[in-house]
Amino acid sequence: MRVLAAVLFAALSTGTPPSTGDLAVTIDAHRVARSCAVASTVTIVAFDAAASRVVSYRFVRSDGSTSPVGHVVLGGDGAVAQSVRDEWKPRGSSPWVAFEVIAPRRLRSTRAAIAAPCAHGAIATAS
Repeated sequence: MRVLAAVLFAALSTGTPPSTGDLAVTIDAHRVARSCAVASTVTIVAFDAAASRVVSYRFVRSDGSTSPVGHVVLGGDGAVAQSVRDEWKPRGSSPWVAFEVIAPRRLRSTRAAIAAPCAHGAIATAS
C-alpha cells in the first residue's frame, strides 16, 4: 500500500493540489461532447487512511450555484482515492468551477476556468 501512496502522491504533485495534510483534491473540467455542459471530475485522496471517514463535499460555481452535498467514505490501509463527478451548464462572464470539502474539515480546490464560448451565449470549457 505504501507504493500506492507514493504513486498517488507523485500524480498529485504534478500541480499544487490543495491539501489539509491528510486529504488532497485535484479538479478537471471539460466540455461534454456536442453540448454546452461542462463535466467536472475531482479525485479525493486520503493519505494514510487507517480508519474509515466520511467526506462531505460540493461543487461551487461562478454563477453562485452549488451542487447538492455529496458524501464518500474513504478508508483502508495506506492511501485511498475516489473520484466524484458533476455536470452543469455555465452562464455568465468568466465562469469557473471549484470543489469544496465540507467535512471532516474545510478544503477548497483551485478554480477551474471555463474558457471557450458555446453557441447561444452559453459557455463551455476548452479541452
